[in-house]
Amino acid sequence: MGKGSCSFDEPFSACGYTQGMAESDLDWEQVNTIVKPFLDPWIPTGSFMMVNTSGRQAGQKAHLLLSKLKENDTHCIDFHYFLSGKDGSNSGLLNVYVKVNDGPLGNPIWNVSGITTRSWNRAELAISTFWPNFYQVIFEAVTSGQPEYIAIDEVKIQGHPCSK
Repeated sequence: MGKGSCSFDEPFSACGYTQGMAESDLDWEQVNTIVKPFLDPWIPTGSFMMVNTSGRQAGQKAHLLLSKLKENDTHCIDFHYFLSGKDGSNSGLLNVYVKVNDGPLGNPIWNVSGITTRSWNRAELAISTFWPNFYQVIFEAVTSGQPEYIAIDEVKIQGHPCSK
């Protein structure tokens, strides 16, 4: 996999990823259900990053920051996401931001909310930056006030345009 990519089979810090300093203590948690099985049927299997919102008020945020990258021209971010609201409730919100040259967060370039997928879904996002700019991709999970799980896996940074 290319620079900035991560399958979460190894510690996320080995991929150059860091937790964001949010105003709440909500964090992304690295999960490996093969090493430590969960009995909760709402949690997927495998190794991935997840936010568990149980017992959290609505609007709390957790940020996962990818390593800073310098790529010229258009390329592609490919990842899988999983949203699971317990008891049929709506899920929280998953946002993706691209921060350029350590500037402001701005608006998300992609988001999904309210849909309980209970299966992995794939997303592809086109990113265009031009030399000498650098950028950082940020995943943000936002709680809805309901017990739910928001997860991401198989993040790939590809040095070419998306296939779709």
